[in-house]
Amino acid sequence: MPYQSVNGIKIYYEERGQGEPLLLINGLAFPMDLWFAQVEELSRDFRVIALDNRGIGRSDQPDEDYSIPLLASDAVGLLKALGIEKSYVAGLSMGGFISQEIALSYPDIVDRLVLVATGMGGPRSQELGKPFWEKAAAAISGKPAEEVYRIDLALMTAPGFAGSRPDVIEKAVRLRMQNPQPLYAFLRQFAACSVFDNNLRTPQIAQPTLIILGQDDPIFPIDLARDFRQALPKAKMIIYENCGHAILLEKPDRLSKDIREFLKS
Repeated sequence: MPYQSVNGIKIYYEERGQGEPLLLINGLAFPMDLWFAQVEELSRDFRVIALDNRGIGRSDQPDEDYSIPLLASDAVGLLKALGIEKSYVAGLSMGGFISQEIALSYPDIVDRLVLVATGMGGPRSQELGKPFWEKAAAAISGKPAEEVYRIDLALMTAPGFAGSRPDVIEKAVRLRMQNPQPLYAFLRQFAACSVFDNNLRTPQIAQPTLIILGQDDPIFPIDLARDFRQALPKAKMIIYENCGHAILLEKPDRLSKDIREFLKS
């Protein structure tokens, strides 16, 4: 199985395709497996590399403090271990935090940047997303892992999606259940997200950037689009209607298409 030793831990990754490198970084409590549609489609044109962040999937899950800069260092360390000096970088949710950190702290390694279903962190983002976390915490309390995954996917996707596409939800649940995330590791990732505030730094991002947001995202509500427009006025922004937070599952074909067109433009 493909692992690289980075920052004293083992990072699991998979790669597929040839061409310019494209690193896919997933979000809180999401293993790399949930990029399945994008890996399949985008590997036709790119060397796609998807990793499990520390604390999830098949990567090591040390019970110690995590931070977004540390997770960014893990991802950059993986690229360097693979001999990659420059890459496209795409991140979803927490992966968007990590991707911003990479673009700012390791600017020479990022060619173009894609931010999906994410924000810049900070108090305003936390306040807008608070109703989701309160609702989710009440709904999953005392439930086994499989039911937790099913419930949180239903809550984070657009209204009606879980009922109309149970096949997608069940596939995502099965993939997550292959390597259930320990609670302590989830809390370590969650704590890293909670203290991340990039609002003052995001305007310094110089790479061409695409921002893709879901109109019905309850975790990063669409009001945050205004913040991104102010911070990155030159970035291209696309808002998907009838779409929640799990854009990679809800609009897989469109997401792949928009990423491809942006990277090739």
